[in-house]
Amino acid sequence: MLDLNDSRWKLLIGGYKIPYDASIPLRALMHIDNIHDAKTIIDELFDELHHQGDVDLASYYAVPHLVSIAQIKHFIIADILSLIITIEIVRHNNIPVPNDLEHDYNNALKDIGTLGQSLINHDWDLGLAAISLAAIAISKGQTDLAHAITILEDPGTLDELLESY
Repeated sequence: MLDLNDSRWKLLIGGYKIPYDASIPLRALMHIDNIHDAKTIIDELFDELHHQGDVDLASYYAVPHLVSIAQIKHFIIADILSLIITIEIVRHNNIPVPNDLEHDYNNALKDIGTLGQSLINHDWDLGLAAISLAAIAISKGQTDLAHAITILEDPGTLDELLESY
């Protein structure tokens, strides 16, 4: 895992295909204790690490850190999982995960299943159910299933599917 104080973060490319230093908001997220400020940072990360189906090295290097943060900051698990799920779903149409990150990245993906399961005791709306189930699917290597689950997160899509039966 690339240390958040490593200067290489400044060179990593984000979703807009320009350098984006994700270490700054990741460090900030580690020290946030309220949901409003955390959501603002996660929104920035979501915007910068993923853009119209594009992700890049900054996105991949952020994933293990995002998992570590979610394991500590339980109040933002769902928001972080949503970002990781998005990165993993679109990753297959982008550059591959670098060899030096592959082990940490894959371990982080395995860990999101446990994070998804930790949401079981929350009151589930359709969005939280989709995030939890998609995280579990990704942790088991079922990226296409996770993608299908996220598509069904839209109530209109789910209603259409149910009407066809």
